[in-house]
Amino acid sequence: MIENEFKLMLNENQYKNLCEKFVWDEKISQINYYFDTENLSLSERGITCRVREISGEFFLQLKMPTGVDFSRVELEKKLEFLPEKIDGKTLENLAENSCFPDVKMLGDLQTNRFVKRFDGAEIDLDESKYFGKTDYEIEIEFTDENSAKSLLKKVLEIIGENSPKELVCKGKIRRFLQEYKAKF
Repeated sequence: MIENEFKLMLNENQYKNLCEKFVWDEKISQINYYFDTENLSLSERGITCRVREISGEFFLQLKMPTGVDFSRVELEKKLEFLPEKIDGKTLENLAENSCFPDVKMLGDLQTNRFVKRFDGAEIDLDESKYFGKTDYEIEIEFTDENSAKSLLKKVLEIIGENSPKELVCKGKIRRFLQEYKAKF
């Protein structure tokens, strides 16, 4: 699956304003457990390896770059349990690629997500906690870029921004790894 999304970092007040402005279709609590090698070789290649836990179910997910800023390939496989380590062979089978190392769990990031669906686009409004830090982000995932741009304009009006500094902010894994490197 190709994932297309715009992402913006928010401050707490912007997050609260957006929480109040929409009638949300769904609220999801999830935990992302991030995996990589000791020297973070997957991250260096722009690859995210995580196990996402939602409602007690575990999903191994690989996200890989496509060469377009707001698009990534996302692959997924259901797991029966949360592993501490994942062997390279498992990742190779999922990605149909023969160059994945064994990886270990680095830590977790907990997210409370509000979801609002529109024709051709979806808003995911996230509050994430990791290593004692809390941050806020909005993701506009889309299949129709025009719908997403229209939705983005509405969101920017609500949060009081004329134009975003960037349409693809540093993703959760990058923010997580920044804190991870500072701690370890």
